[in-house]
Amino acid sequence: MDQWIKFGLIAAVIVAISDLFRKYLVGKMDPALTVLIPLSIAGPIAIIILLTTSYKGEIKKIETKDLCLLGIIGLMVPIGHYIITKTIQGVHNPGYAKTIISLNVLISSIASLYIFKDAKLNKYTACGILLVLGGTYLITNKA
Repeated sequence: MDQWIKFGLIAAVIVAISDLFRKYLVGKMDPALTVLIPLSIAGPIAIIILLTTSYKGEIKKIETKDLCLLGIIGLMVPIGHYIITKTIQGVHNPGYAKTIISLNVLISSIASLYIFKDAKLNKYTACGILLVLGGTYLITNKA
C-alpha cells in the first residue's frame, strides 16, 4: 500500500472521530465554541513547533505571494470549520453532512485539471466522479 494511502486512511479516521465529537458537542454548546476552542489550542502548538524547529529558518525563505496564500488558508480554516460544524449540527447523522462536504474531492480534482499542468483525468477517475455524484445524491435526497 502506498504511503499516501496510509496517511489518507489515518486522516479519514481522525476526521471521522472529530466529526462525531463535534456532533455530540453542538447539541450542548454554541457551534462557534466547538471551532474556536480547538483552534485556540492548535494555534499555540503550531507557533511553538514553528519557532523551535528548523522551520523557523524555512519561513524566512517563503516568497511573499506564498505567504499571502498561507494567510488566506489560515483565514479559511476557522470559517470552514464553523460551516462544517453548522452542517453537522443540522442533520441527524454527521455522515450525511460529510457526504456533501466531501464533494471537495471532486471540486479539487476538476479544478486541478485547469490549475496544474501534470493533473490528469482518465476514464476511471471520470467514472469515480460520476459514482460519487450519484452516491451523494442517493444519500442526501433519499435519507
